[in-house]
Amino acid sequence: MRREELKDKLLMLLLDKFNLSVEHAEEGLRLNEDLRIDSVMIIQLIVYIELEIGLEVPDHTIDPRAFATLGSVLDFMMELTPLPAGIENRG
Repeated sequence: MRREELKDKLLMLLLDKFNLSVEHAEEGLRLNEDLRIDSVMIIQLIVYIELEIGLEVPDHTIDPRAFATLGSVLDFMMELTPLPAGIENRG
């Protein structure tokens, strides 16, 4: 997936699942400080990345630094692989 496509999908998740309104989706936006996304919401976001976007997120790849900014989340997502066939993907 291209970065812009992932960015669109990530922003849709933030809007649909967390009711966040992101006017200017700058990659420097900080998840915690600017968007008020807490640690529980980060865990939910990881689940949504798998279920809604269809990217496999192995436990050993999760690094809290990857969830500092929108850009770092996109960098993280760019490294992920699609879920294996047969796993439900609604995205």
